[in-house]
This record gives sequence, C-alpha cells and structure tokens, in this order.
Amino acid sequence: MKTNYKKLLKLSVLIVSSLLIATASATIYDYMYISGKVGVYVLGLKWTEGADATNAGVQISGVTAVLTNADPLRLNNTGSTVDVDLLIDDVTGDTDHLESIVIRIYNFTNDAPICNVTVWSGGAKGSSPVDLPQIPANNVWRFQWEITWKASATAEKTVNISLRIRTPTS
Repeated sequence: MKTNYKKLLKLSVLIVSSLLIATASATIYDYMYISGKVGVYVLGLKWTEGADATNAGVQISGVTAVLTNADPLRLNNTGSTVDVDLLIDDVTGDTDHLESIVIRIYNFTNDAPICNVTVWSGGAKGSSPVDLPQIPANNVWRFQWEITWKASATAEKTVNISLRIRTPTS
C-alpha cells in the first residue's frame, strides 16, 4: 500500500491534538495520562520541545503540553533512574479502517532504538500494560508514531487514542 502522506499528516495532527497526560496520585503508582492534551506530573520527568516543536505550535505550561504534530515532544528524565509502564487505555473512532499504530521509542542522544509499542494491530488494541525499560537519569526519549491505514480509509477517517505512562513508586 502506498503511504498517503497528506492523510498520515492529518491523522497525526488529529491524534496528537487529542492527547492528554494528567496526574493521578495513588498509593502505589503515579500516572501520566495521554488523551487530548499532554501533561506530566511525575517527579523528575518533564516534557521538552523536540525538533518539530516550532512548526508544530508546541506550548508547554508546567505539566501540560499542547501540540499539533506527531513528533514535537521528548520525555526527559531529570531525576534518578525510574521504571516506566505504558498503558493503552482506549483506541476508538474509525478503527475498522485502521491497519496499525506503532510507537517507536528512541534514545534521543544517539538515536538508538529502545523499544516498539504496538498500540493497534489486526483489529485490536495492543496488550497493556507495556513494561518499558527503565529510563536512566538525565536521559531523553524520543517518541515516533507510525500509523498505517487500510486502503478503504478516506481523508475524513480518524481515531482517538488514550495512553498513560505509569511510574511505580516505592
């Protein structure tokens, strides 16, 4: 299938603009939510602008980041090494036209691959939670989204994705 970059860009804008990360404090876990806006409240982690931030119209205010592009943010661990889990809460919308969504996570410093997370494939959302590797102190991760639509997809098709990043606390 030939990639339609216009559709891919439009989908990326729609998906990323629907991301929201918020904090939920619990006895055992701190959560970062992704679903519309992007925000983080985990000790030592913060959002920083990526290479596309200016073109994407990124606005970072404390723990919340608003963006319109799929690659404007990085996850920066300014604290000590921390365990990280990714939870796939929901994938809704025109999913019958969706082939796959994969998030590829890279080390920003040397662009070395860290892991791949399948958010959607084969008509179903991926397994959750995803036990990601530890993010070392003073380390930055880059998130790359790869979205593949079926041939039946048209320009008005969209999906909404809700993800959470969880850091277990001691």
